[in-house]
Amino acid sequence: MEDFRIGFFIDGFTLKRVNEYYRFYHPYKSRLNFKGLKSWVKAEAVQVFHPKGRVSMEAHYYHPYKDPKTRGWHTTGILRFEQQIAEAGMQVHYSENHLDNQFNPNMALLDDAVVFSCYHKLDAIVLLSTQGQYATLPERVARFKVPVLLLGWNFSYLKNDALVTWRTDMELKDRSSYYVAMDKVVENLNEGDPLRFGIFQRQKRLVKSYFYDGGADKVTVGRAS
Repeated sequence: MEDFRIGFFIDGFTLKRVNEYYRFYHPYKSRLNFKGLKSWVKAEAVQVFHPKGRVSMEAHYYHPYKDPKTRGWHTTGILRFEQQIAEAGMQVHYSENHLDNQFNPNMALLDDAVVFSCYHKLDAIVLLSTQGQYATLPERVARFKVPVLLLGWNFSYLKNDALVTWRTDMELKDRSSYYVAMDKVVENLNEGDPLRFGIFQRQKRLVKSYFYDGGADKVTVGRAS
């Protein structure tokens, strides 16, 4: 029996914002752990897709910036980031934006996901993103019978006395086969879940989280309506 092949596509634009939120503005005060996140995603995908036989998953991180090495940047932070991504078994795809300082979703993600699906290299896709730029992805890969599990975030926080709100694009969410509200998953990880702290680099602080929710989505996992 052939492996059930899952492609995990990470929108680095979204993940950077999410990482900043949990590091600086959420009571957890912790960075995301790429290796732990990848392990959790694989386990969640198995629960959603119910594959038969063995499961394999490849992960691709789509950086919102151009490759800094092409500009002669070799900072410790960049090297540490690339090391963490490599240790998690993720392949980095830098942006091809023509302007060096552009910070936008890397659209190569969309093209690669469609090509992999077209050539039957994947049986399912997990997309981590909140961005409407990828709203056409679910329908495009559906032509090749590849379902999409979307991991999105909704959160708000105060920054310099101003309310910052981050929401998953509704069109992207509605078009996806399945949706997981990751903000709720992170808040409600059970003590019996062996992966409960793996999503972060250290154990989350046992502090009750009080932050503006703004009418969060009630759906955690299920067929998008």
